[in-house]
Amino acid sequence: MKPAHPSFIFLIALALGSLSISGYAQSAYVAYGKRYYQLIDRYEILSGRLENNFHSSFHPYQRIDIADFAHRRLNDSSLLSQQDRFNLNYLLTDNWEFADSTYGKSRKPFLKNFYTQKNSLWNHHDKEFDIQVLPVIYWTAGKETVNGSVNPDMVITNTRGAEIRGNIGKSIGFYTMLTDNQAMFPTYAMDWVQYYNAVPGEAFYKILPGSSTKLYKNFFKGNGVDFFTARGAVSFNLYKKYINVQLGQDRLFLGNGYRSLLLSDFSSPYPFARFTAKVWKLNYTLLYAQMMYNTSSIPNSRFPKKNLAIHHLSMNLNKHLNIGFFEAVMSPMGLDAAYFNPVIFYKAIVNQTGASDKAMIGFDAKYNFAHHFSAYSQIVINEFVLREVTGGRGWWGNKQAVQLGLKYMNAFNIHNLDLQAEANIIRPYVYSAQDSSASAYTNTNMSLGHPLGGNLKEYIFIARYQPLNRLTLIGKAFFITQGLDPLGKDYGSNPLRPYTARVNEYGNYIGQGDLSHTHFYDFTASYMLKHNLFIDFKQTFRNQTSALGLYNLSNNITSISIRLNMQPRLQEF
Repeated sequence: MKPAHPSFIFLIALALGSLSISGYAQSAYVAYGKRYYQLIDRYEILSGRLENNFHSSFHPYQRIDIADFAHRRLNDSSLLSQQDRFNLNYLLTDNWEFADSTYGKSRKPFLKNFYTQKNSLWNHHDKEFDIQVLPVIYWTAGKETVNGSVNPDMVITNTRGAEIRGNIGKSIGFYTMLTDNQAMFPTYAMDWVQYYNAVPGEAFYKILPGSSTKLYKNFFKGNGVDFFTARGAVSFNLYKKYINVQLGQDRLFLGNGYRSLLLSDFSSPYPFARFTAKVWKLNYTLLYAQMMYNTSSIPNSRFPKKNLAIHHLSMNLNKHLNIGFFEAVMSPMGLDAAYFNPVIFYKAIVNQTGASDKAMIGFDAKYNFAHHFSAYSQIVINEFVLREVTGGRGWWGNKQAVQLGLKYMNAFNIHNLDLQAEANIIRPYVYSAQDSSASAYTNTNMSLGHPLGGNLKEYIFIARYQPLNRLTLIGKAFFITQGLDPLGKDYGSNPLRPYTARVNEYGNYIGQGDLSHTHFYDFTASYMLKHNLFIDFKQTFRNQTSALGLYNLSNNITSISIRLNMQPRLQEF
């Protein structure tokens, strides 16, 4: 059977969409960003019941659902603090086209036609067509100390661009964000860029010598990176309000934790078709996406493609408990036609066709209780042989991972103090494949699961406190133990390496190889000057040591950022 090309699904979706006539309101999606979605998560936990409009395990959400959610939270609770009401009003102002007419209007527009709404430079809004244009700016400047010595290069981010979003009638929502970026990241991140030949979250880049312009010559002596970002999507309802289709190029996120073991937002944006069915308490997602690998190939050559298919079924068993089932298959040769079956078990297809495609299954769960807490988990199973799992012999094929976490809102009855603790435990070779990166669970040389790959234990602690409406203080601590690869050895941490090059058949354990310990501490004070205009003060300390000394590095970074209509760029690894 000739494998089906993923573009077929785009054409089919567009054809079906053109035939559908729906009177149900449609909207664009909000690109995933941790701080934005953390607010939504907070108010779902405080409400004491799970949302059926959007299931929090699969991001992003539609703006119309966020506006409806914020309205209900404002109207059904008298226990909200002043900061809570400010935050919910912020969500409504940011999605004013789906709120009532009192939200989002500027008191003093600029030159009468600009910033008539607080969030957008320019907008047009009527029953037939809605469009908004938002400028995007992200400037960072900072200094770094490396192993006790001051780095002569400054830490710099220079991002300029625009976001455009809107709706065509009630049928189609759209958004796009385009930015041009130049950066000199901290030393550990620049080392990562050179090793993986990719910018975290962005992938491809050009070398930017410090001597290229007078501006950059004044800030750094070495080579920075120059890259372009393009993200966007269109969405429409395929059948009434029950089935929605999103076609675009972006990053998605699956899970309720700070990290995701199933599908994270760490890799570069990728083209995808996402089908979401919402019926009763069920939320069923089909995702077809095109990934790239071997981005270190010959310059000016076309990067080879591989294809990803995902099923995810989420169900609210009651108003407190949500469970989900996940399966994914990565195919380097194009998706077999059988993979487009929305209810099939992918592993069975892989076995029946004799393909070397990589199939994984997973589970996720969330339990909200006591109007303060949310316990959550994820389990990933790449391979499972009961006798080997229970035998305790450390078989290399025991490729499983687990996440456990707890969120505590208004901790110790202190309003707007939120705490989170999370543990991620990943065995060696979980995201690896037998044919290197061709079938590995990666995109553009980056893991699609946990950003650091496998063979690790990670413990995360986060405290968020909002003492004032516009001021948020965030403290984070990451403790990571990982077995890294000495030269020429494969101990299971790097998913780009084939598991056929494994060192041991038995006796494998988490931390094997060059055992490294990373302590990562970050404190951020973020103040919102105007709607979506933030100034961030950040202090970061990272210290990594390894048994063989191959990965020893200490970084101390102090920086200040100004950002408009953009989430913080995080490099927490």
